[in-house]
Parts: sequence; structure tokens; C-alpha cells
Amino acid sequence: MLAAVAGSLLLVAGPASAHVRVFSDGAKEGQPATLRFRVPSEKADVTTVRVDVTLPRGVTPTAVPAAAGWTVRRGAAGADGTTHVVWTATAGHELKPDDHRYFDVRVGPLPDEASVAFDAAQTYSDGSVVDWDEAQKGTAVPDFPAPVLVLDAAAVTASPAPEAAAPSGPAATASPARGPAAPAPSVTAAAPGGGGQDTGSWLPWSVAGAAVLAAGAAVAVRRRPRAAPRSRG
Repeated sequence: MLAAVAGSLLLVAGPASAHVRVFSDGAKEGQPATLRFRVPSEKADVTTVRVDVTLPRGVTPTAVPAAAGWTVRRGAAGADGTTHVVWTATAGHELKPDDHRYFDVRVGPLPDEASVAFDAAQTYSDGSVVDWDEAQKGTAVPDFPAPVLVLDAAAVTASPAPEAAAPSGPAATASPARGPAAPAPSVTAAAPGGGGQDTGSWLPWSVAGAAVLAAGAAVAVRRRPRAAPRSRG
């Protein structure tokens, strides 16, 4: 049973892996963590030259490990409590089409939330910018979802039972989810390794997600043709 569910998740993970995503090995509420942002370069004829990640209020960067071939700038916290970490490619190290790489940020204790969402702005060599900042609403997966780190999968996937199935007498209420809901593939069991093809790197969280599905968690994924990245002028 578990193998069958894991196989279905591998099919889902293909399109999802094209999104900017965040991983963290053993991340827990109230504990420091190392965040790993996986950035794919999706445009066919241009390269990725800049990545700007916005850390939300309550997530404080403590260190940014060097990324070979890229410079890094960490901004001061803004009036809204957010912090920007910006990586810029040096000549010859731009992220080529259909390639990807990881960018790491060490942060202080994570907030007491079920999940934490980040915004990412990806700049290409033609000057276009793709914003990965859309929040999921309901079960529909947005075209450009914000990367989400799940800290409490049970709370994120909790949902009230349908009214038609509610038993007579006092209604039993399910615990509400804390924080924004996240796309199923963002459930993270372990951080992946370095750059290059990473089919094996997302297999552990795929199997972990299969266990959640096998336990009866409700997850809906909308398959869509691969759309051209959204750019802003």
C-alpha cells in the first residue's frame, strides 16, 4: 500500500519540483534551523542571475553560508519585520536553463506556527522577474506558489469533517490549522543534498508524505501544463 502511494507521489513531484521550494532537515518550532531554498531556472533562452528571498517577521537570519560563484547580501530588517537575503551570480556562474541549485540561510528559533511561508523573486538575464509569492487558497495549487516550510504536518492537513457526515449530538471539532496551508509536496522530511539532479533527494519526503496520505490526510493536487514563468516589468 505504502509503495503504491509513494509511486503516485513521485508522479506529482515532477511538476512541483519546478517551483522554488524550501527544505530544512529536522526543523522544529522554537528551534534554530538551516533553510535550503531550491531554485530552478525555467526559461529556455535566458539564465537566472539573481535570487531575492524574503524572510517573514519572526524568522531572523543568523548566518548565510557562501554560495560558490554567487555574492550574497543580507539586508537589515524592515519596518514590517521582514528581511531580504539576495544572491547575485558572478560572470560565468549564472543558473542555466533547466538547471537548479540550493541557497542556504541559517536562522534563529523558528516561530510557533504550523508552517512558515517565504517570498522569492527570481531575476533572469533578460531583466524579467518571476515572483514566487502566491498563497494557496483551498485545494487549488497556484501557478507561482510561495515556498512553504511545514513544521506541523498534522495541523496543516487538519480539516473539519463534512457536515453531512457529522454524527448526531454535540459536534466534534477538528483542530484548526495554524498559519497558511501548504501544497502537499512541501511537507519536508529531510533536506536534500547539493546541486544537480535531485530525484533521490526528494524521495524521503515523498515517502513521508505517502505515510500521511495512507493515514487518511486529505491532499488535493491540480495537475496543469507547465506554464511560462510570470514576469513583472
